[in-house]
Amino acid sequence: MTQDDSSLDPNELVTVFTVNDPIEAEILKNFLNAEGIACQIAGEGQAGLTGVMEIELLAKAVDADRAEKLIRQREPKPDDD
Repeated sequence: MTQDDSSLDPNELVTVFTVNDPIEAEILKNFLNAEGIACQIAGEGQAGLTGVMEIELLAKAVDADRAEKLIRQREPKPDDD
């Protein structure tokens, strides 16, 4: 999270991750929900612009660090080939 945590309301929604694919956004949203983190999707109504515009995953500021960590752990790592 790039914002100063001390100035945020803990219930304020903040961006925890961005993707370009609405299906991937939905998968990550469901993943976070299963981990007990309420998550919303912003920018998913970009019909016809898949891969062009960013879709934001939003979570409460209080959950943001944990959400980011969970997503980073879940995302595939580049091969070392």
